[in-house]
Amino acid sequence: MKTLIALTAASALATAGAQAVSPNFNTIDLGLSAGYQGGLSGGVSVHARNVIGAFGLRIGADITKVNDALNDSAAFGPTGTWGDYKNSANATESGRSTTIGVDATYELGDIAPGISTYAYAGPRYNMYSATADFGSSGKTTYTTNQLGLGAGAVAGYAIGNGLTLTGDLGVDYYFPSSINSNDGAGNTDTFARGEAGYAEADALVNQPRTVLKAKLGIAYRF
Repeated sequence: MKTLIALTAASALATAGAQAVSPNFNTIDLGLSAGYQGGLSGGVSVHARNVIGAFGLRIGADITKVNDALNDSAAFGPTGTWGDYKNSANATESGRSTTIGVDATYELGDIAPGISTYAYAGPRYNMYSATADFGSSGKTTYTTNQLGLGAGAVAGYAIGNGLTLTGDLGVDYYFPSSINSNDGAGNTDTFARGEAGYAEADALVNQPRTVLKAKLGIAYRF
């Protein structure tokens, strides 16, 4: 009898422990957002809330148009800067960042009636592309693949039918990476950190470092 009681108690404790840490994916938010993230940006996210207690998991992807893709004051050509060359040769520049983020989230509760908040933090992977377009003379594209970290907070206001208006404020930091160049005519090069030519390439290519984020959006809860 004592053995039966002991086994029953152990089973109950194990079941309670399993329930305490068992992930819960019953609340899923699908979000769309737009705003500023180092440039005009739009993104999509999937957020599993309260997976374990107040902790959740969010996965997001953002695409940002970068206007200042190349540094005008960087040396370019035999004697001048990229800005000088761009003006004299009627060249143009364009850029884009594609960012993948995975965040742990933590519910902070309501800061006002109907307005809930959560904080987030996690790693980032950013694919950056900057193109110098020389018109009929061709173009050169510079690309980087950066790792980074990000954090911030989101406030949401429920408007009914599973919809929530959201505001996202955050900051990302990216570590510098190798820089690849391709002129579209089969000439490619890679400038690795610490190697000859990297400092000049890094001065020209405005690969992201610290990126502030302010975005508005909408989320639908399943």
